[in-house]
Amino acid sequence: MNSSFDRSPWRPCLAGSIFLALAGVAHAAPAIPDAATLLFEEPQLDKTSANQVLTYAYHRKSADDKLYGASFEDTIRLTLDKGETPQTRTVKVQLFSGSNRRAAGPFENMSGNPVLSLFLEHHIGVLAESYRANPRYFKTAIRVALRDKAEVKPAEIPFEGRTLPGWRVTIQPFSDDPNKARLNGLDTLRYEFLVARDLPGEIARIEVSAPGKNSPLLDEGISYEAKPD
Repeated sequence: MNSSFDRSPWRPCLAGSIFLALAGVAHAAPAIPDAATLLFEEPQLDKTSANQVLTYAYHRKSADDKLYGASFEDTIRLTLDKGETPQTRTVKVQLFSGSNRRAAGPFENMSGNPVLSLFLEHHIGVLAESYRANPRYFKTAIRVALRDKAEVKPAEIPFEGRTLPGWRVTIQPFSDDPNKARLNGLDTLRYEFLVARDLPGEIARIEVSAPGKNSPLLDEGISYEAKPD
């Protein structure tokens, strides 16, 4: 099974570079990567091993379950096996548990981490169901925002008592949506992706939130668990 958030439409490119002068010598800072390339085109599983399990804590907190979808907490587990090349993996998926469990995978010969697509597709599915809309509407908005509106900044990612260099990608795909009046406040949704090349699977955290008057209208995300329970 392949994710419908396919990787092929995006190709690597450099959005720019920053140069700093330190002690009279010019040092080039890391070039700012293209957001879609960083998230969907990197070989995120090449540093993992067969039989390794990547575990992500999932949370969804909604101000109104009927309006925005049900609140719950659960886990996503990816069990890795060998792919056809040393850089690829076949990935078995446990997407949530009990009554929350959803069918997904397996994904064969993956170089990228499917947890990103799994999260986004679930998130979009709930939005589409809540608003009785075509999922493609939300998917397209997110794709366009990653291509044209993303903010990409260096970040430090905590991992096992140290910090790893990484990137923070943020988008607000519905801020200028022509139908935002019908989104019941979710036009303010902010998506944040934290990734680190040296983290297993590279995806450290995804956070999606929309502010409310006293508490978020919606707060949803996943975070990598280095030592799951």
